[in-house]
Amino acid sequence: MEQLAIRTTIAALPNIDESSLEDVDTLANRLGVMSDFRLVDAEMQSLDIFDQRLTAGQISDLRVERAKLRELRMDSVEFAGCDLSGAAFAGGRWSRVRFTNCKVLSGQFEELTLEDVVFDRCKLDYALFQNVTTKGPVIFRDCFLEDAWFSGCDLSKAAFDGCRMDLTSFSGSTTRGTDLRGNDLSAIRGVASLKQAVIEPSQTLQLGRALVGDLELGLPDD
Repeated sequence: MEQLAIRTTIAALPNIDESSLEDVDTLANRLGVMSDFRLVDAEMQSLDIFDQRLTAGQISDLRVERAKLRELRMDSVEFAGCDLSGAAFAGGRWSRVRFTNCKVLSGQFEELTLEDVVFDRCKLDYALFQNVTTKGPVIFRDCFLEDAWFSGCDLSKAAFDGCRMDLTSFSGSTTRGTDLRGNDLSAIRGVASLKQAVIEPSQTLQLGRALVGDLELGLPDD
């Protein structure tokens, strides 16, 4: 089984037999289940999915103007090069799911349960993660998270590495064990919410700068 390791956080990657995949032109299925599928280079004005299960699939170069995916269950699904900006993911459980080189600007991730989920080189600026629970490893690697907001989440099994985190906000979240090493934390917000997160000694100065921003303290030039 292929894995991605960021220090002590190890996420299992999608397990897909490419020889068994069948091409499809939508992710909606009236039976509510889609397995062993491939969706490539599709452009849609809207995508509205409710109570669907996606298993063992590849989704590449999908572009959607308006997407609502509610109660979506995914197991061994890979997204690559997709533009899902503004997409709303509400409810559902994801296991062994990977997003690679995807754009989900202003995306909404709410009431999700994540296990072995990877965001790799994704643009997630202005995204909202609300009441998201990491039941298993979740990795953000080399992602843009500017002005993203994590609210009411359980991030205890999450690791961030090489991410751009200017004005990334944390509030009301569980962060015991959250691995924040390998990132510049000097411009994050909500430092007080990062109780028992894991950092490097060199990041203490960065968190000091972040706290100055949180408290809107004035620093005289002299």
